[in-house]
Amino acid sequence: MEQGQRWVRQALLLSVPLYGIYNYWYPGAPLPERAVLALLAVTAFFFPTRSPTAVGKAFDCLHLLLGIIVFGYIILNARELPYREGIPNSTDITIGFIGIYLILVAVKSSLGYGLAVVAGVFLLYLFLGQHLPVWLGGHRGFSLERIISFLYLNDSGILGFALSACLKYMALFLILGKILQQVGAMDFVIGLSRALFGSGRTGPPLMAVLSSAMVGTVSGSTMGNVYISGNMTIPLMRRTGIRRELAAAIEAAASSGGQIMPPVMGFAVFFMIVLLDVAYADIIVAALIPALLYFLVLGLAVWLRITRTEVLEERDPTLTDEDRPSVGKALLHPGILTFFCALGILVYLLANRHPLQTSVMIAMASCIAVSLPWNIRLTPRKLLDALLDSGRELIDVAIACLALGIIAGSVLLTGLGTKLPALMIEWSSGNLPLLLVCSFLACIVLGLGIPSSLAYVLVALLISHAIVELGVALLDAHLFVFYAALAAMITPPVALAAYAAASIAHSNYWTTGWLAAALGMPKYLVPFAFVFRPQLLMRGEALEILAVSLLTFAGLAAVSLGLTGQQRLTFATVFARACLVLGGILLAVPPLDSFGISAAGAGLCAVGLLNPLLAFLRSKPKRPDREARS
Repeated sequence: MEQGQRWVRQALLLSVPLYGIYNYWYPGAPLPERAVLALLAVTAFFFPTRSPTAVGKAFDCLHLLLGIIVFGYIILNARELPYREGIPNSTDITIGFIGIYLILVAVKSSLGYGLAVVAGVFLLYLFLGQHLPVWLGGHRGFSLERIISFLYLNDSGILGFALSACLKYMALFLILGKILQQVGAMDFVIGLSRALFGSGRTGPPLMAVLSSAMVGTVSGSTMGNVYISGNMTIPLMRRTGIRRELAAAIEAAASSGGQIMPPVMGFAVFFMIVLLDVAYADIIVAALIPALLYFLVLGLAVWLRITRTEVLEERDPTLTDEDRPSVGKALLHPGILTFFCALGILVYLLANRHPLQTSVMIAMASCIAVSLPWNIRLTPRKLLDALLDSGRELIDVAIACLALGIIAGSVLLTGLGTKLPALMIEWSSGNLPLLLVCSFLACIVLGLGIPSSLAYVLVALLISHAIVELGVALLDAHLFVFYAALAAMITPPVALAAYAAASIAHSNYWTTGWLAAALGMPKYLVPFAFVFRPQLLMRGEALEILAVSLLTFAGLAAVSLGLTGQQRLTFATVFARACLVLGGILLAVPPLDSFGISAAGAGLCAVGLLNPLLAFLRSKPKRPDREARS
């Protein structure tokens, strides 16, 4: 019996990514095709083998049956339901109400209470918002029939754009990433990183930065990045004498950059494509310089902390570079072909404005074909594993998208997305910097309880238009919100990336989170920089873009230097570090036409680099007595 249940569950897991591929070749009408994905995801999620207890299995069976009824009803009545949206019958209302309950239960079981509570708040706003004053977003009120029919029967509700993005884009990209893992691409990335940096004090930390950047070009998942790269880099950092908290923080900060690294980036980008109706190539071109700035400054911060300020533990004497591959050997790994073949073809096709789905399918087929002559070829077993892994992740993503449909539907029905921007502009008195700070904080707060991609969508629906109305380009405003939502991944008290890395390193989570936030400082400043300096998003002449990028890098490097201080603080070093942090912010963020502010920033940086800090930089890092004697 148990063996049969496992087979059925695996079949359900396989059905989700396979349906994504099938839908590429044979797309259907929006409402029924999304309902099929929801049906498969909910069925696979609630299949009885998920719960270990008899009572849990009974509830899973009940929810499984409800899922079949809720989404099967839409599939069977797809032609008639749109005509009944404004005048639903009692069956529509009853099943729609059950569907909302089912989604809340599923998202609570899948992602915890965070997203479920947020969706519940928006439902309460739908039902009770007419009792709020206008200045707090009060609306005229809606009947139960109107609310349920809009959320359930409308393709702007639970089966809205979020589920469409999951079906059309996320499924294919996720399958591509899993296949690349199976055909040696990640082995090449790790091998090259080891070959370049070795096993010295700074080698494994810089290896973590490079490997996370390269893995991020494929996976687009922060948590996946932590587990792929961190399982190798964190133990290696520990063996070189780096304390647990710092090793985990380095990996968390590096992996959180995976979602901003083109060409794949994070799932939020696919929501952005649907919301903005822009080409994927335009987004990845705009995101390139900010991503490079992030990883360059992160690498600098890691190097400074390891070489200048950390009291390192004793190094593992058995750790040598004997098993370290040479750069030439690393470059001869057949995984280099699959890695660059997939990415090269993907970037080329996107640059030539080919459809996104077609580009991914061609890249997928190409990397499979390239792997065939080598021992990394995609065997049937590897393909099965890739599809099963894709199915497991897609189920959670699809359920989150259903919950996001409740939120988005509430915003659209009440008009909150058009009212709130006007209110926020009024609250901020039309001050763009103040509005940006408020928006950034809102993204971080939401990102503490829900996945960063969903936090981006929510804040983008509510706030991005207010930013646009104050003169910021639409794509720039959405990228700003995107970065802000991702910053929550390394911002305590939740900091999911830090939590994942701390679980690998067995370190103190709280210390890990704050260290990751300090190392990942560019993620807090870069979005403000590119709002005021659109050259960072590839707008303008080549020399102008280069000059602005170098100036911004200098400012971010100064901030990083100021945050990387010695453990024994004096008034002189605190003053120097404060000058570097403040001067770096003034140098990196304000508009270029604010010459006085930039000049003040440069002056403060110069003050911070005077003799006390220079003497600190020339000092040798402390080593354990045993190592010093040896």
